[in-house]
Amino acid sequence: MILVANGCSHTCGAELTYPMERACFEKAWPKHLSDRLGCEHENLADSGASAHRIVRTTIRYVIEKFQQKKKLNDHFFIILWPGMFRDELHMPQKHTIKESELFYDNNWLPLVVGNDEAYKNSFSHRFYTYYKSWVVCGEKVKMQMDYLHNIILLQNFFTMYKIKYLFWNASHSPLDFTHPHLKGYSGLIFKKNFPFLQEVNQCFTVLLRNNNQKISEYSKLSGFASHYDEDALKWFANYIFDYLKENSLIT
Repeated sequence: MILVANGCSHTCGAELTYPMERACFEKAWPKHLSDRLGCEHENLADSGASAHRIVRTTIRYVIEKFQQKKKLNDHFFIILWPGMFRDELHMPQKHTIKESELFYDNNWLPLVVGNDEAYKNSFSHRFYTYYKSWVVCGEKVKMQMDYLHNIILLQNFFTMYKIKYLFWNASHSPLDFTHPHLKGYSGLIFKKNFPFLQEVNQCFTVLLRNNNQKISEYSKLSGFASHYDEDALKWFANYIFDYLKENSLIT
């Protein structure tokens, strides 16, 4: 079995060994879960990741495996979905003023509320204006629909290719299924594979806080104070391990 994880900073292991650390895969929860499972693992996550990036990089991973003539019947994917108020943009180099650590890969740039100065100092005025418009004009219903479309797209992609998976929330994303544009969407999501879509107490951040897990000291030093320490990530890995076993999602 090969475990493949994707998500945001909570999945890649941000700020585990120093402040503002982007990722520490060897201490992140997927590594600890793979140790419990006794299997290999691959971690596709990155800090600041959006649902868009998760879908893009997961599908790219699968395509590359198919191109290598590899089967995925021994793979199990776990996606820790980040908050919905994120996006990404493919950024032409002409808009880059100076080298930026914000980039993911191949000129893809995360759009995250709160990075104002970093965007202002690293990119052209034209791009910075776009970013500010995205922050100010972000429309909640549209963002909810985009978020759900990404979940349904990846769910149906996995189903089409008979790939085993589990979806979980990293943080609570309030979805208003009573809104006329969102009615009926909840019925499109497979509850077996995304069991706690709307349950706040089961999302990663709330689950760890409610079980007295600790924020990393390095995350406190950076001012974020939002990334958990390695013991907390081990606790979450054990929690997911028990859930997988109890619900016969793995053998």
